[in-house]
Amino acid sequence: MQANLFSRQPPSFRSFIIAVITCLVVLFLNWRIPHVIQPARDVLYAAYNPIYALASYPVLSREWLTQQTKSEAQLRRENTAMQAELLQAKVRLQKISELSAENTRLRGLIDTPLIIDGRMQIAEVIGTDADPLRHIIVINRGATSDIKVGQTVLDDQGIMGQVISVYPHSSRVMLLSDKEHSLSVRLERSGIRAIVSGKGDLTQLKMQYVPTSADVKVGEKVYSSGLGAHFPAGYLVGTVQKVSRHNSGEFAQIDIQPAAQLGGGQHVVVLFSESLAMEQPHAAR
Repeated sequence: MQANLFSRQPPSFRSFIIAVITCLVVLFLNWRIPHVIQPARDVLYAAYNPIYALASYPVLSREWLTQQTKSEAQLRRENTAMQAELLQAKVRLQKISELSAENTRLRGLIDTPLIIDGRMQIAEVIGTDADPLRHIIVINRGATSDIKVGQTVLDDQGIMGQVISVYPHSSRVMLLSDKEHSLSVRLERSGIRAIVSGKGDLTQLKMQYVPTSADVKVGEKVYSSGLGAHFPAGYLVGTVQKVSRHNSGEFAQIDIQPAAQLGGGQHVVVLFSESLAMEQPHAAR
């Protein structure tokens, strides 16, 4: 009798041949009748899921341990960095909003472009002036940070005041509400220019030298005009809160609600900006 040649092959080779034939049959069935193979495939997928989860467990555990072991100091640093980025974004948004309104009113006057400020310095409020009658705060940035007298200080809502004294590692800032502080402003709707001064009240300012006949309405926004070379143009100062007109007086009495949080807030922005004459290099001198 002739010997069976196939039976003399190694067992491992026979297993390989059987596996190949099985795979071919399964592939053929999956191609011709996929609805029959699909239930078996679903069962295999369900069986593999625990294996996949177990295989990914070391990676997920390492990420979880990394999050849990972050120090409190590191979390505070990340939080401070995000707050600083948000503050800068809100300050830039103020300028962009005002430039959009300015562009609508002065369409066609392309020879006097307003330039968005580029550089700012985040500072922290570390104290207040010893005199209770003065509205002056102290920030933790000074000459070593290139701070100079006259620079504008803002928060994320609007102008807060102006640097009046600079020391190596700190500066004093006079708030808008101080009785000795004044700045030139412009009304958003009518474009009327006036002077806003402090009253010694953190929640209220006064607008001066506006004729009683002027068209000023409650709720109108007030922006810095840039005149006088003390403040850059286009930053929010406040909102008209009350308008009183008296027949006996030449000027109206107008109360302004400051936009900035003059009585609170921990961080401020010191703005590095030029005066209106420098912001509009093509304007007639």
